Amino acid sequence: MAENKAFESIMKGLSESLEYAKGDDSKARKMTVTVAELPQYHDKEIKQIREDLSLTQKNFAFVLGVSTKTVEAWESGRNVPQGIAQRFLQILQTGGKKMLQDYNVVAVTV
Repeated sequence: MAENKAFESIMKGLSESLEYAKGDDSKARKMTVTVAELPQYHDKEIKQIREDLSLTQKNFAFVLGVSTKTVEAWESGRNVPQGIAQRFLQILQTGGKKMLQDYNVVAVTV
């Protein structure tokens, strides 16, 4: 009995997939994904994110996958983060210490 229901469900899905492939999208579930623009971060904001995470420039650079000189340049205003660094700073600003701990990026010991 359960096997019949599973088979019927699979067949229904396949049938709907074929109809979709032929251009009938009336039964298709649709989802719209919008990706936010990359945020711009400047010297004081970057330093604040780092300090909120209780990280040295060296450790912050290691977490971000950049050099310590890069972090120094960002925090002094000589340079600004680009690309993936912008998004990662946004994630760090939002997720903070807990996220880094949850993903075993940093370990905190007292």
